[in-house]
Amino acid sequence: MAALTFSLAACFGGAKTEDVRNSPLFSKQAPTASGKLVQSRTVMSGAVTVAAPKGYCVDVSSLRDQASGAFVPFGACAALTRNAADPSPKAPAFLVASVSPLPIAAEAAAEDPEAVMAQARAFLESNAGRAALSRSGDASTVEVLDLKTSSGVVKVLTRDGSDNRPESLSDTTWRAFLPIDDKLVVASVTGFTKTKVDRRNGLGQLNKFVAAIKASNPGSSKGGGVLAAIFGKLR
Repeated sequence: MAALTFSLAACFGGAKTEDVRNSPLFSKQAPTASGKLVQSRTVMSGAVTVAAPKGYCVDVSSLRDQASGAFVPFGACAALTRNAADPSPKAPAFLVASVSPLPIAAEAAAEDPEAVMAQARAFLESNAGRAALSRSGDASTVEVLDLKTSSGVVKVLTRDGSDNRPESLSDTTWRAFLPIDDKLVVASVTGFTKTKVDRRNGLGQLNKFVAAIKASNPGSSKGGGVLAAIFGKLR
């Protein structure tokens, strides 16, 4: 289980300082040229296309795309270019889509929202689940603040006291779990310490992020039955 938790943390755990050390969002590195802004990216040999809501662009300086998984960060386009003329959402946040093979082979259970919620809560509130959600892999740093499920997607709000996050990022993050074909996509929305995103706004941005990903992968979402089976086996 320890090895599995470590692999899950790479997908579940959110952006660490080392993940974005070359990003113009968190460093003095050169900004992205306006002409090179992109709003979506296809990863893992064409398996999944990740897109974000209006006003966000891919932070290509920090993007990783490997056979084992992909890390696709998004920032306000204007923040990436440091040019106020470029697009930006009203309440900018830091968005990440982590894509990996499904962590455990699981046959879809019946689409039962209560069963999905029960299995998700049992895992995500357990020591193993909170360790997977922690940037440091330490369950004691994570508090689960809210948990929701809708349209085959599990959403969780956490507070993570780990030290290894960029100083300008908030310690609270909304995440959504959605299976796309044989991949698991974990979409996350984290506010900034100076321009905070409240709980409602963060959830709204997460919903738009999920909608953009689903729209970019039509017919590929497997729904909550697969998530219930996965969370059930991870317990």
